[in-house]
Amino acid sequence: MPSRAILRRYRELGGTILTIGSDTHETVHLGDHIAEVKQVLKDMGYRTFNTFSRMEPVYHDL
Repeated sequence: MPSRAILRRYRELGGTILTIGSDTHETVHLGDHIAEVKQVLKDMGYRTFNTFSRMEPVYHDL
């Protein structure tokens, strides 16, 4: 989530800020699929993802 179609359109419109997370309710699943998501984003042409520090985006290479 969001779908690949939305991610494509976001990129077409110049979007660059992306965060990655795992919505889990059990610590055993924390971080599941992060590596796969990074690869999907990279394959779609994205080169970075973001975390935030003091409400400012920090860019990290995929």
